[in-house]
Amino acid sequence: MIGFRENDALVVAVCDRNGYDHLDIIGRALGCAAQPIPATQAAIGEAINLAYADRSSQAQQVIDSIDRDSVLNEVNLLASREDLLDTEGRAPIIRLVNHLLFDAVKAGASDVHIQPYEDRVVVRQRIDGVLFDSFEIPKTAQEEVLTRIKVLGKMNIAEKRLPQDGRATVQLGDRTVDLRIASLPTSHNERIVIRLLDKSARLYSLAELGMPPHYFDIFRRLISRDHGMVLVTGPTGSGKSTTLYGALQEIDSTDLNVLTLEDPIEYQLDGISQTQINEKKGMTFASGMRSVLRQDPDIIMVGEIRDAETAVMAIQASLTGHLVFSTLHTNDAASAVTRLLDLGIEPYLVSSSLVASLAQRLVRKLCGQCKQPDPNALGRLPKPPDSLLADQGITLADLKGVYRPVGCPECRQTGFRGRVGLFELLVVDDTCRDLIQSRGNASQIRDAGLAAGMHLLSTDGVLKIHQGITTLDEVMRVTSL
Repeated sequence: MIGFRENDALVVAVCDRNGYDHLDIIGRALGCAAQPIPATQAAIGEAINLAYADRSSQAQQVIDSIDRDSVLNEVNLLASREDLLDTEGRAPIIRLVNHLLFDAVKAGASDVHIQPYEDRVVVRQRIDGVLFDSFEIPKTAQEEVLTRIKVLGKMNIAEKRLPQDGRATVQLGDRTVDLRIASLPTSHNERIVIRLLDKSARLYSLAELGMPPHYFDIFRRLISRDHGMVLVTGPTGSGKSTTLYGALQEIDSTDLNVLTLEDPIEYQLDGISQTQINEKKGMTFASGMRSVLRQDPDIIMVGEIRDAETAVMAIQASLTGHLVFSTLHTNDAASAVTRLLDLGIEPYLVSSSLVASLAQRLVRKLCGQCKQPDPNALGRLPKPPDSLLADQGITLADLKGVYRPVGCPECRQTGFRGRVGLFELLVVDDTCRDLIQSRGNASQIRDAGLAAGMHLLSTDGVLKIHQGITTLDEVMRVTSL
């Protein structure tokens, strides 16, 4: 429904009986009678879109309206204040913290670091996986800033000797951002890291992640199976959750019962039942698995396998007719196998359940507006293997060449905009199963994967360098190239 005023009367367009049932509530809330008019759902949707056509720019307007320098000047004027509860004194601090968060969202930062030093406090932002200094806060305002952030996260403002965790949700125009706040005592007072989860951010599909075409085709077939376990591996911040969300979007949830266990729930997925892990309340991945298995699931996504109990339950689920997705913190695809064995899982269970292991990393993409050819890098760069080019269906002549970052206003003078994935897909075949049964090491499993057509993370990186997508330094930063 949508309402509007017409000659001092409130007119509400409704398309079904539920709309009529809410007219009295609307009228009481606004202090006037609501007059209903019938309309189609499509017409109401179009009217809502027109009414909110400019909402996408509201967040930017809020950000741009805040003047950082003037706020910092006001903070400096408050240096002599001692009463942290003084309303007038706290107002500039609130505006400063708001700006700190708004600026991070504007820049697309994933994390904000409040780093204290002996004589200053530095605000840093992690953008595209790399930390940048944003601005400095006067040392005299440190306590007030930390207190304000702790209040946001519902943390104990009096406790400064122990680490704390907190959560908050803030609204920025039409964007909802979840904050995960963590404090840590240091020699120069507490440091705070804020993880930003923009609920309004667009979800990436599998096709947009940068997966090589032959990997993409294989992976889509794997996630279409009716049972088995598929693992996505890599360090924190390597895009594992994004890949799993992309996989879930490929699944037709109208015909299947899909459930997830997540910590945290980063994005809401239509048609999928998502459950938030809360270890403080006893809701762990392992206990969540027990409950999920009683919900008649077809597909289960477990945010992370952290312990042997969760691993056993995920494997048992995959062996009893369920398709299970999960993540592990390992350096490459083959190490996922040895990690499960190290957790005490019997080799026959791993070999029977594991379908594939996808290792990944994220590298920054060159800015398309300012990148320049870099012929000098060719001498340091290996040629992509012929087998990889054949899998891609391309030749050396199809490669765009090597480029270097320059920097422009579009990329904040960094030379990079956005990130792309590097991938290494190990499909568990009969040879690999035999190695798992005999407790083969990661090197042996890796060699078997390479013989079957697997390409290493570094090899995918070399190809993306030759395609003009990223640089040698970026690939070397996240792989062993």
